[in-house]
Amino acid sequence: MNSIKVVVLYVSLMFAVVLLGCTTTSNGPIDSGPFIDDSNPRATLILGSKKLLNKVKIMNPRFRVLGQLTQAEVTVQNLSENRYTLEYKCDWYASEGSLVNSLNVWNRFTLTPHQTQSFQFMGKTPEAVKIVFTVRFPDDVFIENYKQRNK
Repeated sequence: MNSIKVVVLYVSLMFAVVLLGCTTTSNGPIDSGPFIDDSNPRATLILGSKKLLNKVKIMNPRFRVLGQLTQAEVTVQNLSENRYTLEYKCDWYASEGSLVNSLNVWNRFTLTPHQTQSFQFMGKTPEAVKIVFTVRFPDDVFIENYKQRNK
């Protein structure tokens, strides 16, 4: 009888430890850092790499309605003395947050030192009213695999 109590006590303590290990330690909002700018309610602007921080700036999201569709424009500026080849992608979202007609296509562009370039996008459906615009360094899986094999 005594050994049953010890086993039950042990199992109860282990269960409590497991439950405590699964709780979160912070109730505050997650800090997205300087990589994400969501100050505009209709646009989320994302720098896809820490290396772009203070070197490339995404700014001035603007929207206008053309007929039943929404047009968006975003400006990207090179703040540095370097030339960058980058990729961008623009995804459209409905007002409630669902993704609308995403092709998941990255487009390459080049920014010379201190160049500013604007990009315009047209929503494909009347429901497309918000954007998520991302800029990143190009990822080429074949080049990375080749580099890893030849080390």
